[in-house]
Amino acid sequence: MKKWIAVLLVLAMCLPLAACGGEKAADESAQDNEETSGFETMVLKYGCSGAEQTTWVAAGRLFGDLVSEATDGAVTVEIFSNDQLYGGNQVEGIQGVIDGTTDVDMHSNLIYASFDDRFSAVSLPFLFATNEDAYAVLDGKGGEALSEILEEMGLHVLGIGENGFRHVTNSKREITCPEDMKNLKIRVAGSSVLMSAYKAWGADYTTANWSEVYTGLQTGTFDGQENPVPAIDAGGVAEVQNYITYWTGSYDCTFFVINKALYDSMSPELQAIVDDAGKQAAAYQRELNADYDEETLARWESEGTMKVHILTEDEMAAFKELSDPVYEEYAQLLIDEKGMSADEVEAFLAAFGVTVDL
Repeated sequence: MKKWIAVLLVLAMCLPLAACGGEKAADESAQDNEETSGFETMVLKYGCSGAEQTTWVAAGRLFGDLVSEATDGAVTVEIFSNDQLYGGNQVEGIQGVIDGTTDVDMHSNLIYASFDDRFSAVSLPFLFATNEDAYAVLDGKGGEALSEILEEMGLHVLGIGENGFRHVTNSKREITCPEDMKNLKIRVAGSSVLMSAYKAWGADYTTANWSEVYTGLQTGTFDGQENPVPAIDAGGVAEVQNYITYWTGSYDCTFFVINKALYDSMSPELQAIVDDAGKQAAAYQRELNADYDEETLARWESEGTMKVHILTEDEMAAFKELSDPVYEEYAQLLIDEKGMSADEVEAFLAAFGVTVDL
């Protein structure tokens, strides 16, 4: 018995030493990384509202791989999908990267509109005819205008990605003209521009948190909803809807950003790495998003999940004719809510190729 007690005492004395040895090894490994790469060891927290299988998470993973490779493993990225650090609240997700709770982030312009109505400009009805049209504006003057606002919010823009065109689904009938929208209870995202648009198009629109939408569609609280294809697919909407109208009625982009204070604290070398990785990740996310649409529509058609109707130019013309008041209302909103002058509103919208007469 005395022998076993002696053995246990020896083991007990060794455990703290082993633990210290493990910590020492980890510290030495981190120190080796710093000495080898020349960069301070850090873990960047990346947050987004997309689920694990979405292009948003794929962009975060690529960003992490590129940064880690360029810094010889000194800088790594930890991904938090579904805004899990904020209970799924997208607005709090954005606030988190502003405050520095997370370091890098991707959210859509519509969620940013909760902070500043100018972000809704991207989603004006039929503003873009193709994805390429959107890229040209967002990689040009429109993107520059919004990046300046993001800088003022304490965010540095790494790249502008894509949520995509927002398509309307419903359980009642195929939508080919504004008349088909009448009396349909459509859940729309909480955007003044989207609400104005669906009102102009004749729908009985309402708003609700995304977490409530599936159940609402399943129980008939809503007849339909509108979202980009990846969000529709990830949310299982096809399980409780019969029709999807594929069109260019409204577009969403995403902002791939980093907390500005953190970015400013980085060395010029690390800033260059982060900027390049962010640019590549945003471009990659756009490519994935475009492919996702095509593949998903084909799957829905082949499985008979939802009937897909792609609106023709003639069919969209009827909706476009009803959209002019939305532009006028939005311009006035910027004057009333943002305190912008008529000249400032005209100049801001001109960056997106929009001409208004105020």
